[in-house]
Amino acid sequence: MDLEQKDKGVIAVLLKRFENERYPRIKQLKAKVDTGAVLDQQDLTYLEQVLMDTHQVIAIITRHPEYGSLAKESLLMYEEIMSKSQLNSKKVSSN
Repeated sequence: MDLEQKDKGVIAVLLKRFENERYPRIKQLKAKVDTGAVLDQQDLTYLEQVLMDTHQVIAIITRHPEYGSLAKESLLMYEEIMSKSQLNSKKVSSN
């Protein structure tokens, strides 16, 4: 199997995971912090795993830049969730 075929298989799996697992979880986390809640340890562990996984697919994204915008937007969403949770945490601790 050549690299291109392998990449296509990995990309297919990653897109399916994003559609069925990652994106629904992003929406849950965003809804959580939008209501003023902070991320708990389970949420933070999940986000840490997502970031570790992201580092593993950078080479594939480099070879297939057509998926770069999806990866970038996903990371920006996670960053927004983390930032909002930090703001919520500061609000809670100042009250």
